[in-house]
Amino acid sequence: MREKGLTGFQLKLLGLILMVFDHIHEFFSYTGSIPIAFNWIGRIVAPIFLFMAIEGYTHTRSKKKYMSRLFLGFVIMNIGNYVLPRYFERPDNLGIMNNIFSTLFMITVYLCIIDYIYKAKKEKNTLKIFFGILLLTAPIALAALFIIGANSGNTAFSYLALIIPTPVFVEGGPVFVVLGILMYLLRKDRRKLIAGYIIISLSFMFTGELSISELFLNNYQWMMVFAAPLFYLYNGQKGRGLKYLFYVFYPAHIYVLYVISCLMMNS
Repeated sequence: MREKGLTGFQLKLLGLILMVFDHIHEFFSYTGSIPIAFNWIGRIVAPIFLFMAIEGYTHTRSKKKYMSRLFLGFVIMNIGNYVLPRYFERPDNLGIMNNIFSTLFMITVYLCIIDYIYKAKKEKNTLKIFFGILLLTAPIALAALFIIGANSGNTAFSYLALIIPTPVFVEGGPVFVVLGILMYLLRKDRRKLIAGYIIISLSFMFTGELSISELFLNNYQWMMVFAAPLFYLYNGQKGRGLKYLFYVFYPAHIYVLYVISCLMMNS
């Protein structure tokens, strides 16, 4: 498997290619000519990058630098998502909600806390264990504070959300954060990881009607299950470098597609 499977670079490259199709559907579905299949294949993209983010966090030489890159990507893209629609507006007022950096960074925050708790347990330090548990709840409490502040009409909380991620407001929502944590906890047992992933993926079927039309036309997030074979094929090898390719290509292609869609709709 270590010789024949897919390297991390190959998985990331596949994810980059498939997400282009997914985002073409996102920004050009209004034309009525983009097949929904573009959205179907896009369901496996985020899980691929979650899986590889866990690998990156686990094997990086500097977790601080790794997390700093994700955080910087989150902030820069959030600012871009806020500014660009003010210069390029679509008649349907569709903004840019994409920012997987927020999800990946939030996952690594929780992984750091989990590592802290594990270390405290080995040291049998009850105070540190208790502090670690408090840290687990802190991001959720912060999200609640943002919600209360925004509902009160205080715009300061909206601006703070641009630079402070919380598990509630990340792309994919809390489910993807939990999924990333699960991948980390089960990273040493690929079969259990895949089994848990399949269960979570198929559970999306029960968030709507279980009719064929509903499962293929509206409620098709369950199709992320098809990333499972790719996790199995991963051979544990990093492959080629180009670690900044994703950091640049991800926001760049979204902004290009968004601007083109604006120009087309306003022409």
